[in-house]
Amino acid sequence: MKFLIPLISFFLGNAKNLFKEPSEALTQQVVLKIRSITVLVVVTIASLALSCVGISLLVAKFAEQLDAAGSFSWTPGLTIYLGLTVVALGTLFYSLRRDTWLKKMGFGERATRPQNSAGRPIENALALLLMDYLEERKSRRPHPSKNSDR
Repeated sequence: MKFLIPLISFFLGNAKNLFKEPSEALTQQVVLKIRSITVLVVVTIASLALSCVGISLLVAKFAEQLDAAGSFSWTPGLTIYLGLTVVALGTLFYSLRRDTWLKKMGFGERATRPQNSAGRPIENALALLLMDYLEERKSRRPHPSKNSDR
């Protein structure tokens, strides 16, 4: 995958400065995203092919048993074919999910801000205003004299 970095850097217009820090980091991120999408596409195609082969093998074994003996009996080979077909179909359905593709593209990893943090500046401003008002009222109060004879 290292050979793709200069190639993509060339196509992005950074042919003069192939290995400057910002362009190399950007190119590496693009290569990583392309790699993850490529792996997902390959897994999807492979699971589709394996599930089709598994289903065809199940049908062929079933037809072979019906032709030879005229009846159907469950064999360990059919169990293996069925198990592999179910695994391949599960992988296919997982790889075709929308969330899987969004996660590979990097959209599912956003950290959400807590909703309380949006009101913090207003709360802080109101608290400061209230404290200022209370201190001003405290300073306006008449101070009791120390020599009061009441």
